Amino acid sequence: MKPYTDLTARQKARRLHRLAIQALEAYDLKISRVSLLGRFTNTLFRVRTREGGRYVVRVCTPGWRTDTDLNSEVLWLEALDRDTDLGAPVPLRARDGRAFVTAEADGVPEPRRCMVMSWIPGVPLGKRLTPANLEHMGTLHARMHAFGAAFQPPEGFTTRRMSSYLARDEPEVLFAESSADAFAGDALAVLMEVRERVQQAYEELYADPAGLRVIHNDLWHDNIKVDRRHRNGCGGLRPLDFEDTVWGYPVQDLAAAIQDLADAVPAESLESAVAALQRGYERVAPWPERVPGEIDVFRAGRALWVANYVAGHQREHLHGHVNWLVPKLRQFLAERAEADG
Repeated sequence: MKPYTDLTARQKARRLHRLAIQALEAYDLKISRVSLLGRFTNTLFRVRTREGGRYVVRVCTPGWRTDTDLNSEVLWLEALDRDTDLGAPVPLRARDGRAFVTAEADGVPEPRRCMVMSWIPGVPLGKRLTPANLEHMGTLHARMHAFGAAFQPPEGFTTRRMSSYLARDEPEVLFAESSADAFAGDALAVLMEVRERVQQAYEELYADPAGLRVIHNDLWHDNIKVDRRHRNGCGGLRPLDFEDTVWGYPVQDLAAAIQDLADAVPAESLESAVAALQRGYERVAPWPERVPGEIDVFRAGRALWVANYVAGHQREHLHGHVNWLVPKLRQFLAERAEADG
């Protein structure tokens, strides 16, 4: 059998398809079809049952999340389902009550942890970035943050905090010697200065425990679906992909969402998009930015995190990504210098 590492993306998906079917045997589901949904950081399969039910199986990439992370995600989703109408995915526990199962398949070099949850219908918000929907996105964030502040974590829930731009103990590959050839001119110096500013902001934020809560930590526009049939007070916007569940502050959550939004809308439209997001948020809670420009610092942290991911997982694209990113970070540093006087 051909080694897994030598396979094409489609061939890998076929082997993981067999593994997903193996995992589904641990659940009380009568399966009619399992089809590939997409290969992202993890691999997702859409499941249909004979009774018409629809689910998603996530085949987790080894080492990407800990068992505690996955268990915490399920506990958080179960609380959201029990206590809110937001319409997040509902996790399905295995027949024996496990939050996830571990499965194997011939030709896949190691066991994979697999999770099952309900399918969320609708269109990705990224295809519907209207002012009204951006307001609803702000309201969704605010309601999630309010629930996170009131959430009482059960035993075994994660204590991990988003207290630096790297939240999962992942290696800092971006600044390693192996990435040195991706930098030209003063690019490395620019990124290092941004990292210093970002880390200082994290230290200042986490010095005050007030406001710390469970946050989604990746609630950007394509982790939200527009499902108009779902009545939840957020325009039918429904949150997805909770694997980054962690302790943090609302300002960080919003910064990540705004940074990703900046890559999706024309530069001249970003200010009005953020204003719409803020209007929706303030229907529920005060905007959490303590001082002007605070969100921009954490946006820069998000940009560093993405660059570190590229360095670690898409090394062939790192040089181009750095060339694209550095002018934006130069502008950020210039604006911060001006604000500092």
